Amino acid sequence: MLLFVLALAGSALAGPTDQESVRVSFSQKGLDFGEDVAYYMIDIVQQLAGDVTLPKITGDSFELTNMKFGNLNLGKPEISIVPNVGIKWKHGAAVIQVAADWAIQTWWWNYGTMTLDASLSVEAIAGIKESNGKLATEAKGCAVHFNSFNLDLHNALFTWIAGLMEGSITPEIRNAVCGEINTLLSATLNSVIATLPHDIPVADVFDVEIAADSNPVFESTHFDISARVIADSQTSDVVFPFSPEPMNDAVIDPGHMACVLVSDYTLNTASFMALQAGKIVESVPNEFLSSDNPIFNTAYFSTSLPQLYTAHPDAALTYKIENTRYPKAEFDHDNVILDMPLTLSVQTGGADIAVLSIHLTVEGNIQQANTKISGAISSATHVTSVDASQIGDIDSTQLEGVIDAILENTVLPTVNSIFQEGVVLPIDQYLTLHSGVLEAHDDFVKICADITLTDFSLQELKKIAENLLV
Repeated sequence: MLLFVLALAGSALAGPTDQESVRVSFSQKGLDFGEDVAYYMIDIVQQLAGDVTLPKITGDSFELTNMKFGNLNLGKPEISIVPNVGIKWKHGAAVIQVAADWAIQTWWWNYGTMTLDASLSVEAIAGIKESNGKLATEAKGCAVHFNSFNLDLHNALFTWIAGLMEGSITPEIRNAVCGEINTLLSATLNSVIATLPHDIPVADVFDVEIAADSNPVFESTHFDISARVIADSQTSDVVFPFSPEPMNDAVIDPGHMACVLVSDYTLNTASFMALQAGKIVESVPNEFLSSDNPIFNTAYFSTSLPQLYTAHPDAALTYKIENTRYPKAEFDHDNVILDMPLTLSVQTGGADIAVLSIHLTVEGNIQQANTKISGAISSATHVTSVDASQIGDIDSTQLEGVIDAILENTVLPTVNSIFQEGVVLPIDQYLTLHSGVLEAHDDFVKICADITLTDFSLQELKKIAENLLV
């Protein structure tokens, strides 16, 4: 059951819908890793178990109170997927020793102390469902089987009587064990899930909102947990002029522990919030293109654009470029494509001589290193048209060389630096990714990898394990 805490530490999750923009899939190999994580937490519980008083067990003619573990060895659990249901958690040979006070009613009540030594197998099935935008665990089944059962009441007569009553005592213990498991699934784990961040502020620009909107999907080889992850206003919900595209052709690689699918919708919500029209403004001359470059004087155009030179002979020129819409990102077959409409103003003395529209398309390759996705520009193309001119008709092709120089020294270096800086997945605090595979598909990127836990995760899981006994 503790695997669910690990699974939810990096993101808040739900099942595939037309609203999903992030999907996390765990294979059986990932669940095998979950067994190691669970055993780490179980070992912490076992070390602390001696200080815990167990709930009393009562029957029609007996009562066990002040129950404490003398020994607890649960061993490593087996975790597997139950298709269409949830996750199965099994301990095949848990060994327990419990000391307690007992009371048995014969003709009257008799009292004493006892020791219980038992080996038992415990199997529980947990489901996960969506509830009010978050995930919630729920008990789907529990079974306890005793491999051995030895109850010593430290009194020969009463031990013999208790032996005759084993058929009455063991069902009560089964009920007590399953009751604790059901409480863990329906209350304790849900309290942990409720503390996970579902609204993450990014500077003073926007929040990253994470919302589950349907139930996870459990298949024989893996289970999928999906979410609607968007950038949003910190004061109110934003209506975006676009919707997520289905990630229908995603194939999960069972050779890796986990896969993360990120829709370009997620990136575009952030771009929409942070880079609306006019948010990207560049001008030249700048540090990349100095004022002594010939393109900053109308004399440069005396032959190619004589009407400009005639209207403003030997005049200094400046160029201002800005975006007219948020940059739109799209994943497509091992590349990321950035679509960015711009305006270029050609100015002298602070006044516009001409205004041009530039539709810039940038392609970049992408790569993955641990939890960081980055890349670099591989190509850039643009289409130009003239919006306004104070010097008569202009053929935009007459300015292509200048436009290339301006883009290469303003917008493109900025975009390339963003590609190179990359995006760090919001799981880096919890997980380290190894042997990763990154694939860009139509409208989403898929990252599959094996994982290990960070020191921060181990400390957080230790806290959770300790709180399970409170």
